[in-house]
Amino acid sequence: MAYVLLSVSLAGCATFPHGRSETEKKIPKSQSMLLEANKELDSVNEQMSAFYAQLGPVLQEIKQLTSRPGWGEFEQILLQYPPLRDPDSEDEITPEVESHFAEWSRTWNASWEETFVAYRDLVDKCIVLEARKLAARERLLVVQAKYIAAVMLEVSAGHEKEGKEIYSVEEILDKTAAELNSYQPNDLGLYKSE
Repeated sequence: MAYVLLSVSLAGCATFPHGRSETEKKIPKSQSMLLEANKELDSVNEQMSAFYAQLGPVLQEIKQLTSRPGWGEFEQILLQYPPLRDPDSEDEITPEVESHFAEWSRTWNASWEETFVAYRDLVDKCIVLEARKLAARERLLVVQAKYIAAVMLEVSAGHEKEGKEIYSVEEILDKTAAELNSYQPNDLGLYKSE
């Protein structure tokens, strides 16, 4: 599970050549924006680290569940009856569904109730993780917007080299966002475990 955590220090960018007047020594808007973006990026890194730390064990649990004998057939029952996949559904298990589960239990000599509880527990964990992932992704988008704004300010001020340097950070953040977005729940509400 590779992911990019980024911490950029631009303290050196906020220094000024000798001989400037006090008014000229004010931090340029682009530098001020970068300092703010870097501070927010630290917080985003913490959120993403927490997400990945929680994701690993959940992926292991999903792998254990989906590698149980008969999981494929159990999955087909879940896919056939959508209310079973909805953790907020208060629909009771119908006699028809229960007969499918009972047949599954006889075939695989396993408790469908325990398997179903384990499945629903993992769906709940994935829902919580998905909310955390989306919160981190949203904050990452805000940081990316600030980097892009800083690039625009630098380029419009004629500092193309500085703009390119800042944009290289934005490209890394794009890769980070793509990695984060690669974790999506499937039709069962579970993350894909490899």
